[in-house]
Amino acid sequence: MEEAHDVPPHIRLGLSRQRLIAGLRTMIASRETDDRLWLLNRQGRAHFVVTPAGHEATQLGCAWAIRVGHDYVVPYYRDMTLVMALGQSVLDILLHAMARRDDPSSGGRQMFGHFSSRRLRIVSGSSSVGSHLVHVAGIALAFRVKGEQDIAVMGLFGEGATAEGAWHEGLTVAGIYQLPAVFVCENNQYAISVPVNKEVPAPTVAAKAAGYGMHGVVVDGNDVFAVYEAAHQAMERARNGGGPTLLECKTYRFRPHTSADDDRRYRKPEEVEAWRARDPIKRFEHYLVEHGIITHDEVEAMRREVRAEVDAATDAALAAPWPPVESIADHVYG
Repeated sequence: MEEAHDVPPHIRLGLSRQRLIAGLRTMIASRETDDRLWLLNRQGRAHFVVTPAGHEATQLGCAWAIRVGHDYVVPYYRDMTLVMALGQSVLDILLHAMARRDDPSSGGRQMFGHFSSRRLRIVSGSSSVGSHLVHVAGIALAFRVKGEQDIAVMGLFGEGATAEGAWHEGLTVAGIYQLPAVFVCENNQYAISVPVNKEVPAPTVAAKAAGYGMHGVVVDGNDVFAVYEAAHQAMERARNGGGPTLLECKTYRFRPHTSADDDRRYRKPEEVEAWRARDPIKRFEHYLVEHGIITHDEVEAMRREVRAEVDAATDAALAAPWPPVESIADHVYG
């Protein structure tokens, strides 16, 4: 019998060829869209950009563990790859970034990164860092009160959010009531400019899980299979009454924190380049080629197709109407 460690992870985890290729396309589309957003920002056409570059494997692996339109997701501002994997399009993202009327997240009325979709059960977070983890606990508690079963909530955040009081409140409530929630830390080593060793007073973020009465797991956030396996197990545990999980995915952002940041002030170029050598997209692409799931030529054709899609979406978003003045109070009052 073949040993488990000799079985390729995509086979062991039951991931189909179709899902793997779609996942690679999503990662490439996210990176290409991010590239375009930075250009649009420099042109004054996209006011504010938050990059997901470097986080693609973490976000795709988490998306694979979510039952789209059934489970609830509360992302944070860096989760563009995640929401694209859940069903938002390149055009959706560009409409959102350029604050156009047809932006599906907010009708052009929220700052970039406040992703939202009733259809996909993506819940918009607050601008206050870490406060959306209280929303995760609240949604999960609502399921408990209403007696709804087989639904889990996933909330994602950076390691900097763990220093906020709201983060503590959300995890405390989830732990006390053993709620069906999964808290995913995308640990990219910096809370804007503050390095993780000056932000987290523990060897890992996941080590804090014990203090909140929940499971704690650490994985390589640049390994999409490791992330998916851990996220899938956590979501299944939550759905089946096993309580919450704190999942830490160690990764890195390749660009500044946002378009308003200059990371040259606190990061050395050598450090950034060392992490770029571990690019999760290149790593995933290499795996798929090595295992005969896709060829190099097919990947290049995919990239050309994605770039054409980004070009068309950019033109469509630039031509899209602005939200009308009379819509300014929409969704503000209940």
